[in-house]
Amino acid sequence: MTFEDLQEILAEQFSCDPEDVTEDTDLVDDLGADELDLTELAWNVGEGIGEEISDEELQPCRTVGDVWQFIQEREQDL
Repeated sequence: MTFEDLQEILAEQFSCDPEDVTEDTDLVDDLGADELDLTELAWNVGEGIGEEISDEELQPCRTVGDVWQFIQEREQDL
């Protein structure tokens, strides 16, 4: 998965422009994510990397950069 793929996932999920999604974008403060959104994000990211991810695993992620780092670490383990 590329960072651009993650931008597209988030842009579609939160109805925003992919270019507005940066590593510094805060999931809650900037995108308005709630618990259900994080569950959906975990599912979408899991689909993107071909591995099941629980929403609990993404809960520590505060920014898009945190999610991106999580993805990179998971892909290294595959």
